[in-house]
Amino acid sequence: MDRKEKLAIQQQNARRLIFEMIDAAGELSVKKGPHPLEWGCNCIACVNKRKEKSRENPPVWRYHL
Repeated sequence: MDRKEKLAIQQQNARRLIFEMIDAAGELSVKKGPHPLEWGCNCIACVNKRKEKSRENPPVWRYHL
């Protein structure tokens, strides 16, 4: 196996792991149902809520309509 083939296999494995993580997070979200934000929870809903909270406040609108 040459270097390009090894790199391709590593990339395929990385993609597979990412899709498995997304599927597992979706399944956990369905299993737990609606719930408040939990910092240790890795369901899609909590991950998205944490992402929103970590963003800075939106920029101030300076233009007048």
